[in-house]
Amino acid sequence: MSEKFLLRISIVCSLAGLVLLFFISQTLELPPTAINLLTIDDIGKNIKICGEITSRFVSKTNHVFLQLKDDTGKIDVIIFNNTAEKLNAYELNQSKICVIGSVDEYENKLEIIVKKIEV
Repeated sequence: MSEKFLLRISIVCSLAGLVLLFFISQTLELPPTAINLLTIDDIGKNIKICGEITSRFVSKTNHVFLQLKDDTGKIDVIIFNNTAEKLNAYELNQSKICVIGSVDEYENKLEIIVKKIEV
């Protein structure tokens, strides 16, 4: 086999693998995490939290601040304005939701920066 043929095969296989990984990543679902299980070691990790909205506030800059409560505790959830617009977070009427986002720390408290909302 010629080097050009092997190169073409390797490029096609690489692209097919990347496309497959993309589709698999879109279908995988994170299992919900209990709020009390979150620790400082989880900062930067993507997680899913499900709970009841106990408070909701929209800032002057259109960031949405929620507090979610599950059976184990409460956590602050932030949806920045550009994400809030995409997710229609200003229209949240449900009392129970699931959010997917990254764990962060602000003023020595853990919080979730939202990337996706499941109603």
